[in-house]
Amino acid sequence: MQPLLFDAPPPLADLLRLIAESESLLLKFLSANDLGLTGSHQDGIYLPRESWPLFFEQPGAAGENQERVASIEWGPELSTPSAFKWYGQSKKEYRLTRITPVFRGQEERYLGALLLLADHPRRGLQARLLDQDEQIEAALQFLGITPEDTGRLFRFDLDERLRPWGEEYAAQLAGAFPETNEISRRAQQVYQRLHGEARHSADEMLLWLVRIEYALFQCVERSAYAPYLQRGFRNLEELLAATSEINNRRKSRAGRSLENHLHFIFQGRHLRYSVEASTEQSNRPDFIFPGQEQYNNPEFPAARLLVLAAKTTCKDRWRQVLEEAKRVATKHLCTLQQGLSSAQLEQMSAAGVQLVSPQPYHRFFKEEDRDRLMTLEAFVELALDRNGRREDLFQSP
Repeated sequence: MQPLLFDAPPPLADLLRLIAESESLLLKFLSANDLGLTGSHQDGIYLPRESWPLFFEQPGAAGENQERVASIEWGPELSTPSAFKWYGQSKKEYRLTRITPVFRGQEERYLGALLLLADHPRRGLQARLLDQDEQIEAALQFLGITPEDTGRLFRFDLDERLRPWGEEYAAQLAGAFPETNEISRRAQQVYQRLHGEARHSADEMLLWLVRIEYALFQCVERSAYAPYLQRGFRNLEELLAATSEINNRRKSRAGRSLENHLHFIFQGRHLRYSVEASTEQSNRPDFIFPGQEQYNNPEFPAARLLVLAAKTTCKDRWRQVLEEAKRVATKHLCTLQQGLSSAQLEQMSAAGVQLVSPQPYHRFFKEEDRDRLMTLEAFVELALDRNGRREDLFQSP
């Protein structure tokens, strides 16, 4: 089979319509193992166990293999025969097979791309492959989620442990919508209530925080827009206005959430830093360590300075950090992107960009590329080593 080329990304309106109309939806960033780049003998794309309703009437049983052959539509006039397999006799996992020929020769390009697999009530199984930041972020923002919430079957259900806090928060707001910073603070409070004095690494803590915020956001959003759902829309203009408001709010929240939670983690570890300090040509890096005063002091050693940018996805936009702080030779970039190609990581390294990725996400990168990654915990230790702790104690929100 010749490789299928996806040089023309799906039109944004069509992509969002597919998401809105589908009954079940799986979003997954493609890993090195999925694309056969690890040298293992795994066959096809790994799928989480909860994805079984997309393909089967009931979950796969231990000791039994199961297979369903079906056609997947990738776009207009483009489909592939595929097989969904449950390996119950050995690995006890689901995989989407007969797909690797689609990517043959393009594996590096699609490492870290977002696969969207949907069960559409009229059109059957639909797949879209998104490898541009604009497309990836549009899909995530439409759903009001972050990359942390991918890798599972998406059915809009809240985690039961988080539901009471979400409903309590929505009731307190009484239909109003909080500012992005406020909902982040509430997520941080819920995190503390859930975990108390438990000691998590910075990486674990970050992933917990983005997950909790998303759960709260869902409850608040459903409460705020309940009147629309109950009475309906009077005309098309009202529908379009509400849709625009919802999408803009989701985009705003997703864009600030990662930065808010990094700020919370850094304060909890008593790091010395400034947020959005002004540097050359009025650039404003997300974080400068130990602070703007030291950065602007030519006598302060440049070797002790650190700069960190926060971007939920960075396949294309990582170059934006290059001019943000000229005194700092190596810029650090924290992202929730799940997987990047070797070529992209090489370009980042050559340009002086160090990728900071939560440790659980390192498995989505090729094994030989993982030594290029830095965990968030390692970055925190680096900041402490260079500039120590600030004297004032952090006060919990």
